[in-house]
Amino acid sequence: MLLVGDAAGYIDALTGEGVFLALAGAEALVRNVRRGTPGRYETDWNRATRRHRFLTQLLVRARQQPALGSRITPAAARLPHLFAAAVNVLE
Repeated sequence: MLLVGDAAGYIDALTGEGVFLALAGAEALVRNVRRGTPGRYETDWNRATRRHRFLTQLLVRARQQPALGSRITPAAARLPHLFAAAVNVLE
């Protein structure tokens, strides 16, 4: 069984990138099934989603810190260009 999208183990959909990640996972899955290497799917999925997972983990960890957690959304509201640039790094 090979899973794609959120079922493949994505951390959290904070960045709104769920569709991209599902498509990237599906592409890696199809590529590996076609060439008969389903065992490489997880490695390829990890490579394709590395930057997305990094940003999400960073946001989740920051949210868990009492000093930072309550400041994330207000900071994003005050500095929308900075927040957008951080998310756009993923594209």
